[in-house]
Amino acid sequence: MNMGEGSEAVPQVVWQREERTLTLEGEPVLAYSLTWPQVTGGGVGGFWISRYYARLAEAWRLRWQRELYWKACLAWAAKRAASRPFTPWSCRMAGEVALCRDGLLSLRLEGQEVREDGKTSRVRWGDVWKVREGAPCPPGELFGKKRGWKRRLLTQITGQGRERQRSGDWFPDPDWEKKLRGALPADGLCLTEGGVEAAFPQCTIAPAAEGTPVFVIARGPENG
Repeated sequence: MNMGEGSEAVPQVVWQREERTLTLEGEPVLAYSLTWPQVTGGGVGGFWISRYYARLAEAWRLRWQRELYWKACLAWAAKRAASRPFTPWSCRMAGEVALCRDGLLSLRLEGQEVREDGKTSRVRWGDVWKVREGAPCPPGELFGKKRGWKRRLLTQITGQGRERQRSGDWFPDPDWEKKLRGALPADGLCLTEGGVEAAFPQCTIAPAAEGTPVFVIARGPENG
């Protein structure tokens, strides 16, 4: 993935993967698949980005091996006491490169946890990095200006949401427009060829069944 002409860093994103099944008394209780990016060839900035995701992966790993595993064990014990079958919980975190250009690296990441009753928790977010500095790109810079970018987000998301609701494409909460400003995912935006993706956390503006609603905001002609 070449960063473009004149760029000092030419990073490659290598996805690390770990899969494990946790058991109790020899029976599967929780299985997880953990994928995280490692940036090579990006200089010191790539090193800092890689270290951030290594720490993020460790946080997810500890959550699944401790807190969620213990809860799964309790659910397993309850089903066993009732002589009912138990379905192991499953967890996953994965990602992909959304854009790599002009010194920026944009990643799209998703996490999912499924319990034995089928209840599913989902999360989706994006990270945009300045590779040379190894630092996040401020949201306002994605739109080429420091002022008014939140208003642009709200305006386009509102318009898209209304259209999708009219067409029956999604079924948000009745008061979803009132919740928009407080739920705006300004820190988890994803830069793509088509614009800037904004994914709302599950259950913030729509029922859990709607997952993480995603909207794509145009950057404007001045941004290419």
